[in-house]
Amino acid sequence: MFRLRLTPILGALILVCLAGCSTTRLPAPSEAIADLRANAKVAVAHYDPEQFMIWTGEPKTRTTALSMFGLIGAAIEGGMQQTDAKEVGAKFISSTQLLDPITQVENRFVAAWQRELKLTAVGTSNLVKNDSSQKLRQQFGEGYVIDFKTERWSVDPIIVGGFSFETITYRPSYTGRARLIRLDDQKTLWQGICEYTKDDSLTPKLTHADILGDDYGVAVKAGIQTLADACADYLWRQFFGRESGPDFPSTTVAEETK
Repeated sequence: MFRLRLTPILGALILVCLAGCSTTRLPAPSEAIADLRANAKVAVAHYDPEQFMIWTGEPKTRTTALSMFGLIGAAIEGGMQQTDAKEVGAKFISSTQLLDPITQVENRFVAAWQRELKLTAVGTSNLVKNDSSQKLRQQFGEGYVIDFKTERWSVDPIIVGGFSFETITYRPSYTGRARLIRLDDQKTLWQGICEYTKDDSLTPKLTHADILGDDYGVAVKAGIQTLADACADYLWRQFFGRESGPDFPSTTVAEETK
């Protein structure tokens, strides 16, 4: 009898393929879209974000000391750098009043989504503490929930040729999530993800002065708002399985700071 022998390399390739297949972004099921177009009840929700971080890229004297402890030292240093990034991010928010862009993502997506589906039974937005489908059913009852969450937002360094501040520039990064949940059976019918990193060129590079917040964070805010618009549009395309659209004008800083 012929038996297929699974070598370590072949096994690894299969695992990679399975991982790639599991992350494929699929459009919402047609039956859900048909139900929505029949004016099913839809609630809109969003959640508090993960903590905003600014990674300055500044070398720390502790790095050399911890390097002698190998992987354990690297893990400790990584945790300390994340704590530093959260502290810098918190100070920036305090001085600039930077807002989580999830409401911008939500508003833009829902406006285009509602127009496309010709919905009339969409509720107002709700800030919700728990994103479990069971809790959402308890809060909203029947129909559907379309929900949004900022998974990660930060400013990350682009380091070229060393650690001098003269050679470091920055870009905002953003990861957002949206889901369509049917409350009757608490089933997630669709989930979309947008992810923009410092390597994406949607926004201009930032300088060290830009991340200090002395100018109320104008450049950082503009960059994050650009990513929020891009995220909303990308989620919309994922939902409908489109290659382009929606045809909406860009959000301006003035619109979000009124």
